[in-house]
Amino acid sequence: MKKFILLFSILIIGLLSSFSMLQSEIKLLQINAQWNRKNDINLDYLPAFHKNLKIKKDFALLEHQSPDIKKSIKAVPVIILLVDGKQKYQWTANLSFKLNITKEEVQTALNKLVK
Repeated sequence: MKKFILLFSILIIGLLSSFSMLQSEIKLLQINAQWNRKNDINLDYLPAFHKNLKIKKDFALLEHQSPDIKKSIKAVPVIILLVDGKQKYQWTANLSFKLNITKEEVQTALNKLVK
């Protein structure tokens, strides 16, 4: 009986750990320039979860990014949706260096990307 309980416990732990590895990592990354910080977006109003997956929200300054990232950003602020570390969607500011993004826009993008 002890062997059965031990074997069953190992099996359950293995299944749970493999299940958690299958879940996607979702991240909303805002990048803005130091000179434009007055136009930062408050990401708190955007969804915190999508289909039981936690959405990590992060901020970075453009000045601290690699040259490749800097070249790819045409206007700030920008919000990038990453799924498992890969860029899937991007919202970019308009000519006034302001970004108007709604919760519904983010939710629509999430619905398309994360099944």
